[in-house]
Amino acid sequence: MDLIQLRYFLRTAETLNYSRAAESLYISRQSLRQTLGNLEKELGKPLFLNDHNRLSLTEYGEYLALSTRDLVADFNTMEADVARFFGQAVTLRVAFSVSLFPFHLPNVEPILQAFRAQYPHISLDVSRLTADEVIDGAQAGELDCGVVLQMPTPRPDCTVTPLRTSEVAIGSGPDSPLWQKEEITLEELASVPLATMGSPEKIAAPLWADCQRRGITLNYQVVPDTIQALYLLQSSQASIFNTYRNGRGVHPLSIPVNPKSHLPGYTWEVATLCPKSRPNHHAAQILASFLKKKYAHPDALLP
Repeated sequence: MDLIQLRYFLRTAETLNYSRAAESLYISRQSLRQTLGNLEKELGKPLFLNDHNRLSLTEYGEYLALSTRDLVADFNTMEADVARFFGQAVTLRVAFSVSLFPFHLPNVEPILQAFRAQYPHISLDVSRLTADEVIDGAQAGELDCGVVLQMPTPRPDCTVTPLRTSEVAIGSGPDSPLWQKEEITLEELASVPLATMGSPEKIAAPLWADCQRRGITLNYQVVPDTIQALYLLQSSQASIFNTYRNGRGVHPLSIPVNPKSHLPGYTWEVATLCPKSRPNHHAAQILASFLKKKYAHPDALLP
């Protein structure tokens, strides 16, 4: 059993007509019948029933179609990607969440320059968007690669590659009831105004789901970037949600911040989201793998 046989079988299963299937595959009807006959002989079971020139699948044919449809589709996508990559330069549309800068994803510019030098065949069209825009764009297949700070979340339409992980913490000022608390609960989290650089249901889906189950309502406002979040922190208007425990250094604005209260049971991950539906999916995964290797090296985390 090989991919050519499976392609021929699936096209015939879709059309339920030998002539139309052969025409769409640009082969003769005789060649199609011979290939399907060899497949049936190899499997030892009939795949089609022909009742007065009306073709239908047997139970074995239905099982084979369900078992192999995704495999053949993935191979077709890969084959198209390879042909495109080898035949012409590839341009990836890449978006970084602004919430990553400057603390969660340092030194990204020299790392992207190193990628361009190593992979001159892959061009990068880089932009910075809000976390919500990156997640929505990736899940809608509008980006080749989105890079975002999130809690680990299943995203069936994307290949997710974590670059860095860390424990979740809350940054707050001296006027906050969370000041100098080493650990906090969801109930305590809900008791203070929060500045979140992304909608909690998108960037913190596991925590959001836990709050929903327990009837806890978070008091939050979504801010566009770190500067706005730090302003609210400095003015004691909100605690910052998108912080991580034991991070390197403190922001350079000399704003008093607590030792970052730990929120047990949750983690942040800086992750790439590469939509599986994009034509350049495999090239995007090259970028994701490159970023993962670079951020695994301690020097990448230096300010």
